[in-house]
Amino acid sequence: MSALPEYRTRVILEGEGVPVVQGIFLETGSAPPDALPGTPVYLKAQIPGATSRKAQGLVRRVDSIDDIPIELKAIEQAADGAMEGILIASGLDIIKEYYAACTLDFGSEERLPGGVLVFSAEGGSGVEERSGSLVSIPFLLIAPPSPGDIMDALPSSVPEASAESLASLLHGMIGTFLKYRLTVLEANPVGLLADGSVTVVDCRAEFEKSAVRKGDRDLFITPGSKGSADLTPLERKVAAINAADPSGTGFFRQNREVPPAGALRVATNLCGGGGKMLWEMTTGYRPSIFTMNESDTSGGLSAFKSCRILKVILSQEGAQVLILTGSGMAFQNQHHLAAAVWKALRESPTPLPCLLRFGGTDENRARELFERVSGSLPVQVRTYPAEIFPNAMADDLEVIALSEALSVDPPPPAQGEPFLTVEVPPGRIFFYPELWPFEESPPSVTACPTGFLKWEDGTLSVDTEARCIGCLMCECAALLDGNSEIRIELDMPEEVD
Repeated sequence: MSALPEYRTRVILEGEGVPVVQGIFLETGSAPPDALPGTPVYLKAQIPGATSRKAQGLVRRVDSIDDIPIELKAIEQAADGAMEGILIASGLDIIKEYYAACTLDFGSEERLPGGVLVFSAEGGSGVEERSGSLVSIPFLLIAPPSPGDIMDALPSSVPEASAESLASLLHGMIGTFLKYRLTVLEANPVGLLADGSVTVVDCRAEFEKSAVRKGDRDLFITPGSKGSADLTPLERKVAAINAADPSGTGFFRQNREVPPAGALRVATNLCGGGGKMLWEMTTGYRPSIFTMNESDTSGGLSAFKSCRILKVILSQEGAQVLILTGSGMAFQNQHHLAAAVWKALRESPTPLPCLLRFGGTDENRARELFERVSGSLPVQVRTYPAEIFPNAMADDLEVIALSEALSVDPPPPAQGEPFLTVEVPPGRIFFYPELWPFEESPPSVTACPTGFLKWEDGTLSVDTEARCIGCLMCECAALLDGNSEIRIELDMPEEVD
């Protein structure tokens, strides 16, 4: 998913009648205009997807008009060419901070896909530590809640005098979220002023480029995002993976910022908008954690493709630990995803210690898989049930990251000719009959969920009426319960200049 910086998010919110703090956007290198808001003002670097800006010197309070040019220059130097410009925002006399966000809910077998409005009467930094205060209002995309419905759902701690204006603001956020087909829209904080009015003080949005309407492209497609020339080598590698296997989009974007000195460098696989939102809520107040990349492998990817992208994520130079988490209600089968993680860790030349939170279909089987295999991996792995939030996982990051690597050799590549080459999703299946010289069907064949692999008269065959879905279940069963009679080889793209 792509990120929309604050100044552009403000534009779409204002268009739907949502009050935002007064501000002026200044393109990089431009001189400040003559007419500025009265001091104090806040200068905020505008970098899509950036977090923890204040800790990096990219958000500054200025109390004197004469100091503005000096501080603008300092922010430009700290940003080192990564920003689109600087937002000059008015200071406000805020008596209370709230948190609000809209995110997609991909639904389940029992629940239609829709959206969720999340609200907390305690906003600002550290909101993730107050998960018990969050109010969630699920809604259908074709039937969003009215301002009255929202007002009825607000916690009793919201003053009655401001409840109506707050409900109107949240209703406008939902309208913006739906109109522009966003995946995440966050306002933190929403400020309550002394006169009872409310306004968005800081905001951000995420979107899928493929969902942007032609007429809205100028709002969403930001300068510098014109094509592959702006991609890092690893981003180009993921683009090549997507091109070779277009079924289900895997998203990967590296953080262009410089890690703060001493910060723990965390590689991430954040499955879906909900997972990303939870992680950003966790790290928003922790300058000691540097998120090395954004990623998402929740969009209906096969385990074949998830494994390939995970190998890219693991290969980031300087990464110390991997965290994988979703919102807790995933569309993607979690057992298949766990098989992809296991394969990536045992085959990657750069495995990382991991914190894994599986949530969704077969989540218990996913955790059981790692209970069986963790001792055979070269790194330590810790799994968490879906009810554990990422803020609790973050407390374990340093211990896991500093754990001693185990001496385990990666498996040798498969030898000989593949038994089968699968085109969609792309992969090669090797079968070694000498490792299974028995009449009964091997575990690898009985584990195939589609019946694509068959066992007839002591021989492996393929049902041409079925298809391989790239779930890795055959290889898992062969390694865990069989005699390693099946191996799967997944090619990785070469480095792209």
